[in-house]
Amino acid sequence: MATSPDCYASDTAYLTTLAYCMSTHCDPEREPTWRREKFWSTRVTGDESVLPKWDYTTALAEVKEPPTVVYNASSPDVLEQTVLVSEASYEMQSKFMVLFDHIEGLQSRYIFVLLSVALGIPILFTFITYLPFMNGILDRVRPYLVYPSIIGTYHVRPLPWLLGNAPTVGQALYIALFFILNLVLSSVNYRHSQPHPWYFPPREELLAYIGYRTGHIGYALLPLVILFSGRNNFLLWITNWSYSTYLLLHRWIARVFALHCIVHSITLLLCYHGTGSYSVQSKMPYWSWGIVATVLVCAMLVLSHLYFRRLSYEFFLLLHIILAVFVIAGCWYHVILKWGNNFYDDWLFAACAVWFFDRLVRVLRVMKNGVRRAVVTEIGSDHVRVDIPGVRWPRVPGTVAYAYFPTLNPLRPWENHPFSVNSTTLFREYSKEGRTGGKILSTSASLEDGPSSSSLDDNGHRDIEKLPGKVALTTSSPSSSSQEHDTASHLSTPTASDGITLIIKKNQGLTRLLQRHGSLLTLLDGPYPQHASASLLQTDRLVLIGGGIGITGLLACAHAGNRNVKLAWSVKSSAEALVHELQTVALRDAEFGAGAVLEKDIVVGHRLDIAGLLDREAAAGYAKVGVVVCGPPAMCDDVRARVAGLGRAAPNGTAFELEVHAFSW
Repeated sequence: MATSPDCYASDTAYLTTLAYCMSTHCDPEREPTWRREKFWSTRVTGDESVLPKWDYTTALAEVKEPPTVVYNASSPDVLEQTVLVSEASYEMQSKFMVLFDHIEGLQSRYIFVLLSVALGIPILFTFITYLPFMNGILDRVRPYLVYPSIIGTYHVRPLPWLLGNAPTVGQALYIALFFILNLVLSSVNYRHSQPHPWYFPPREELLAYIGYRTGHIGYALLPLVILFSGRNNFLLWITNWSYSTYLLLHRWIARVFALHCIVHSITLLLCYHGTGSYSVQSKMPYWSWGIVATVLVCAMLVLSHLYFRRLSYEFFLLLHIILAVFVIAGCWYHVILKWGNNFYDDWLFAACAVWFFDRLVRVLRVMKNGVRRAVVTEIGSDHVRVDIPGVRWPRVPGTVAYAYFPTLNPLRPWENHPFSVNSTTLFREYSKEGRTGGKILSTSASLEDGPSSSSLDDNGHRDIEKLPGKVALTTSSPSSSSQEHDTASHLSTPTASDGITLIIKKNQGLTRLLQRHGSLLTLLDGPYPQHASASLLQTDRLVLIGGGIGITGLLACAHAGNRNVKLAWSVKSSAEALVHELQTVALRDAEFGAGAVLEKDIVVGHRLDIAGLLDREAAAGYAKVGVVVCGPPAMCDDVRARVAGLGRAAPNGTAFELEVHAFSW
C-alpha cells in the first residue's frame, strides 16, 4: 500500500532519516540551508499542500546521535527509527536521477525542434515569397513542388478504393520531413543506468525510456493536430498556405500522433511484462485511462477513413469531436493519476486552449454577423439561390462562409456547410436598366467540342458565335424583346439591399431541405479567405475554369480587377437553369473600361477540353498566366496536372500560377 502525504508529514523516523541523509550528502556550497528548507517545504510529503510537522533544521536537530543501522532490502517494510542509507543505494539512485533528468531534458529539446519545424516551415516559405529576386525562382519551382501530385493526377480526387487524398510533392516533402524527424528523435540518445532503482533489466529499461519519450512527444503533438484542423488557425492569417493544405497536414500529423500512442502503449506493456509487475500496474486507474485513450485514438484513426467521412460527414464530424474529448480526458487522467501535476498536462491545457479559441472565434463571428433572414429562390430542381441582405463583406476572391440554417433541421441546429460568397450587388447591378448580359440561343448535349471563335460587336462587347457543343451568346440591349429579357431575369430577383449571395447545389443532408423561402433564419460564420489571390490578379492573363456549381467560386475573380480574363465553364444539361440564372454575372462582358477583355467559353452538356484550352493560353505568348479552377475533383486534378506540365516545359517562357478552389473531404 502507498504511504500517504499525511503519514510522511507526521512520521518522525522518516523525517529524521531524510534530514540526516541530506546533511551528510548535500554540498553546503551548492545546496545551502535555505535551498534545503525550500525543498523540504515543497517536496518532502509528495504534496505541496501538506507540510511536514517539522522544518528541515528542526528535524535534523532531533537526531541526537548519528545512526548506525543501515537500511537495505532485508530491512522491515515499516521505518521505525532513524537509519542510514547505504552508499550503494544512494549512488544507484543518484546516477539514475541524473540520467532521468538528462532524458527528460532531451525530450523537451526534441519537442521544441518538432514544433518549430511544423510551425516554422509555412511561415518560412511564406516569408521567402517577399524576398527580392524570388519571383522568377518561385515560378520555376512551383511546377515541380507546389502543383504536381506525387501519385499521377490524384489530389482532390481520392485514390482508388478510397485510400485517401494524395499530397502534392511539396506537401509530401513536409510530411516526410516531419515523419523522419519524429522517427529519428524518438530513437536516439538512450542510455542505461544499471543497477536500476526500479529493478528494470537493461531491455526493460530501454523499453521504458522509449515509452516515456513517445508518450511525451504524443502529448506535445495534440495542440498541433487540433490547430491544423481549425478554421481559425493563426497560420492561415500569416501564411499563404490554403485551408485545404492544413487539413491534409492535420490528417498526417494525427497519424503520427497515433503512432506515438501505439508505440508508447506497446513498449510499456512489454516493459512491465518483463519486470513481472504487469499484474500490479494493469489494475491501477492510470493504466485503465491510458488504455481508453489509446483505443479511442485507434478508433479515430479507422473511423477517419474516407469511406466513413463520405458515408455521413456530419455524423463523422460529431463522433470525431466526441472521441477527441474522451481522448484528451483519458490522457489527462493517465498522467495525473500516475505522476500528479507536472509539465505533461501543460500540453493538454494547450490543446484545449487551441480548440476553445477556434470555437470562441466562430461564435464571435456568428454574433458579429447577427441573426439574418435569407430569401431562398429555386433554380431548377437541383440548385437554390440564397440572398442574405444586410451583410457587407469585402469582395475578396476565394472567400467562403459557413452557413447555418437552424430551422431546416431542428434536431441538428449546429450543422453548417462552407459556400463560396459573392456580393448580391454583383448580381443586381448588371441586370438593372435591361442589361441582362447574354441570352441562350442553343445548347447541345451530344455534339463534340469545337474551338471557340469570338469577335467584338459595335458596342465593344464580345459575342461567342454558335459552335458545336457551345452555348451561343449574343449581347442583349435595352431594346431587346421583353420575352428575352424575362428569360434571363425573372428566375430570381435580387434583394433590395446589399448583402451576400450563395448559389447552392442540393446534395444529401442539410442542403436537400432548402426550398423557396421568403425569410429563412440564417447564421453566418465568416468570412474566411481560403486562398491568397492577390498575385493571381496581377498576372498578364487570368484563366478561370469552372465546372457546374464551381462557377460561384470564380465570379469574384472575374470581377476583381484583372483586365484580361477568360472564363471557361462547363455545365451538365440538367443544370441549364443555372446558366440562365447567372447570365447577368457570368455571361456578360465585364465593364472594366476601354480595352478590357472577357472571353467566355460556356459548354452545356459536355466537358471542357482542358488540355487544348491551357495549351492555347501557353502558346499565346503571355509572360505570366494565372489559372483558377473550381469544380468537380476530376476537373481540378486535370487542370493541376496540365498546368504543372506546361510550367515545367515553359513554352515561350510563359510562367503559370495556379489556384485550386475545391473542398477536401
